[in-house]
Amino acid sequence: MRPPDKTQTFLLAVIAAVLVGAVLYSMRPVILPIVLAVFFALMVRPVHQRLRTVMPDAVSLTLVTLLVGLLLIAIPLMFAANIQAIVDKVPEYAPRIQSLIEDLRGMARDLHIDADAFSLSDKAAMDSLLSVLSASVQGAASFLGTVVLSLFIMIFVLTEADVVRPKLSLMLDRTEEDKVTQSVVSMRAMLTQYVATKTLIAALSGLSAGLFTWALGIDFPFVWGVLTFVLYYIPNFGAMIAMVPPVLLALIQFETPTRAIVALVSMIISFNLIGNVLEPRLLGKALSLSPFVVFISLLFWGWYLGFVGVILSVPLTVSLKVICEHIDVLRPLAIIMGDDPEDYRARGMTRDSATGPSSGDAPRD
Repeated sequence: MRPPDKTQTFLLAVIAAVLVGAVLYSMRPVILPIVLAVFFALMVRPVHQRLRTVMPDAVSLTLVTLLVGLLLIAIPLMFAANIQAIVDKVPEYAPRIQSLIEDLRGMARDLHIDADAFSLSDKAAMDSLLSVLSASVQGAASFLGTVVLSLFIMIFVLTEADVVRPKLSLMLDRTEEDKVTQSVVSMRAMLTQYVATKTLIAALSGLSAGLFTWALGIDFPFVWGVLTFVLYYIPNFGAMIAMVPPVLLALIQFETPTRAIVALVSMIISFNLIGNVLEPRLLGKALSLSPFVVFISLLFWGWYLGFVGVILSVPLTVSLKVICEHIDVLRPLAIIMGDDPEDYRARGMTRDSATGPSSGDAPRD
């Protein structure tokens, strides 16, 4: 029997991937809570297993569910509580916003730019700000609903986790079962290290942002600290995005730009020290993802799952990479996604290692 043509196999795989992708895209409202639930289950399963040694399963499951739920629900609730304070404060910023608009119009006239084309007014600026705040509240409410559904799914995932291994032993042979087990173990180790390190770095960045804005007298330092903590999970761009709101508020709040400049410079220095010095030392090369792949994954998962996809872009891509590493046919994709080719060569994960048994090997029964 003639072996299948590689080009034909590749094209069929591409077509199948496109069709599956189209179906998954239409199922995003269902896929998102499932992805969150599996991710949370992978993170808390070691804690759940430890607690089970000293208390009943039901109590342990309840505790870990409450822990995850409190952590996830606390952040949106804190934002919602502080957004009301920001809304109440907005009218006080109106004169300063109008002054900044007039300054911009004056600069435009000096540069011989038609200032009337910008159609800026204090009312329009206020309406834009209020619409952003309203959208933030709606997004927080939607996220709360997704979190509640994810927690229920996580309970079932943790409950079923104990019987997955016996099911795999019945479904697969020993070699394939070992590959699946190794994939899950490797995936969980990488994700745990990434999440723990990223959480520590995000907490330090949020703390520094909150302290800088508090010391400079910028309103709502707690909000900027929490916002920085959340946005720092966005790879490459999170820290830059987190600097914009407090700096803009400092420009609005104070008559001179001095404090805005000091806040910007302070956060740039702080975030660079934390992100470029401390984070690489703690994280090392555990993920080994190409920077280009990280950027593409940020765009793809953000398009597919929204803001949650942006936050989880690196963990999701790492999971795919680990799966590809343990499937011979997909191993070239893992090598492409990796950062250092020598790492795969050192581990023997080359093309020759994925070709399977040679012609001289005896066929397996």
